[in-house]
Amino acid sequence: MVRVAPNLDVDDIRATRPDALFVDTDFLDVDPADAVSAMRAALPRAFICAYTDGEGQRADRLRFAGANCVLSKRSGPREIADVLRTARTRGSFTDPRCD
Repeated sequence: MVRVAPNLDVDDIRATRPDALFVDTDFLDVDPADAVSAMRAALPRAFICAYTDGEGQRADRLRFAGANCVLSKRSGPREIADVLRTARTRGSFTDPRCD
């Protein structure tokens, strides 16, 4: 883990160039889909996982915005690790609880 931040700092994201971003959608100071879209634009090849409360439309918006993975906050620690490995291998994953 490189950084934890509640705000979207695209310049910092570009400078840090993480391979993966884990985004807790409840703690952003902007619309989650807008944040994911900005992250995707800044890092076209990065793996982006959105961690959300599971509202169906939000999952669709997050995927459309560029999230590779949309994960329900009802996931436990072991499940999170398993899903991230699966999503990384497959290239994408949407938690069925988020549809």
